[in-house]
Amino acid sequence: MSHSGEVKILLVQPPRWSPDGHANFDAIEELAGSRSGDVMVLPELAGSSLPRDDYLDRVRSLALRSGTAVVGGSHYDTAADGSAVNRGAVAGPDGTLLAEYDKVHPYGIERRSGVLPGRPGTGFDLHGRRLRVLLCADLWYSASLAGHDGLDAVLVPAFSLTRWDGPAPARELWRHMSVARAYEFVTYVAVSDWDHEATYLGQPCAGVTGLANPCPPAHTGFFSAPPTAPVSVHTLDFDRLDAFRHDRTARGFR
Repeated sequence: MSHSGEVKILLVQPPRWSPDGHANFDAIEELAGSRSGDVMVLPELAGSSLPRDDYLDRVRSLALRSGTAVVGGSHYDTAADGSAVNRGAVAGPDGTLLAEYDKVHPYGIERRSGVLPGRPGTGFDLHGRRLRVLLCADLWYSASLAGHDGLDAVLVPAFSLTRWDGPAPARELWRHMSVARAYEFVTYVAVSDWDHEATYLGQPCAGVTGLANPCPPAHTGFFSAPPTAPVSVHTLDFDRLDAFRHDRTARGFR
């Protein structure tokens, strides 16, 4: 673990997406290399359409190999009747399953293709802190976080498909939304997305990876974005977050 009060988070932003989930995990393992941290967040659909057991094996393997808790993005978990749910899992550094989560609001292409709404996850604890995973579009619904006071970080695997001409408008919207959620719910919001060169069924990605900080040391730090880094490292300063929460309470703001 990082020193007291801090957690190091790794956001993975692969340059391209493959319909072969094993190929995606192979690429992610190569990108992650020997980097160390407390938790690693993969982008949405890292597992593509891998069978559930194969997907869980890859998430656990990456956690064991890296010695890091891994938020494994997601995959399409397909039932015998052909119905599918966009679903993910978190594995601890020892490979144990810490949490499972579904996408509650299928969006765009997946909604038109019949992907079913899933059930929200319950979150998980890491080094005494409470973390919750929201899959992509679920961040855009404030009800996803309402009633979950005391969350220390919201982790968002994303595949930010956009219909805009270029990635800039979607990036701007995602940054505003992430900062709004971080400030409203007094928590860190970390988004792991594919690079803007990646595509899904011919539709381009915006590349919105970054960290929203509700209490940065300077006004320019509300959102930190690494547009070209395949793996970016961010430190979550929970002592500072706790102090910010106490200050808001003292001022009657919350």
